[in-house]
Amino acid sequence: DATMGDEADLTPVTELGRQVRYCPLLECTMPFEYCRYGPHPKKCEDWMKENAKLVYRKYYGDGTSDEAKGDTKQKGKARGKASKKAGKIAGEKIVKIFQIQRTKRKFVTSVIGLDAFGLDLKQSAKKMSKQFACSASVVKNNPPPNEIQIQGDVKFEVAEMILQKFKVPKKFIYFQDAKGKKKQRAFD
Repeated sequence: DATMGDEADLTPVTELGRQVRYCPLLECTMPFEYCRYGPHPKKCEDWMKENAKLVYRKYYGDGTSDEAKGDTKQKGKARGKASKKAGKIAGEKIVKIFQIQRTKRKFVTSVIGLDAFGLDLKQSAKKMSKQFACSASVVKNNPPPNEIQIQGDVKFEVAEMILQKFKVPKKFIYFQDAKGKKKQRAFD
């Protein structure tokens, strides 16, 4: 066969392709290098640690790095101006409502501290979004507590909703200016 050339020049398909190993957990079934982005990264990591030690070391290290010792770096940038004050109220059981001016006539209202009362922030943001016909989202702060950002100047309406729908007592709801200096009760 003259068209094929020398057989020594041909590389077998198995050498060209890459062998991909998949996670055997039924919840994941992704390649090992993508397990950390899958639906259950902790389960995959624990399984690899027990059953596939070489794979675990390849993707998660051998456990002697700075992160394993507890010197973790800040993974994400805290967003929102109110997040600077978030670290100060992590231990307090109060709800603080901030109003932040974006441009001349545009505002964002931030609510911090609802999770201290056992409320699910995603569900609360969804209810606020429907109530005020605007966008509301949960912003993850590092360090916690996380906040809900609501589009628009709805500071007083949010306080009323927290009191009536979420059943947070009046004495725990506060307004605070964007600079974080002045704090006053929402209901006197």
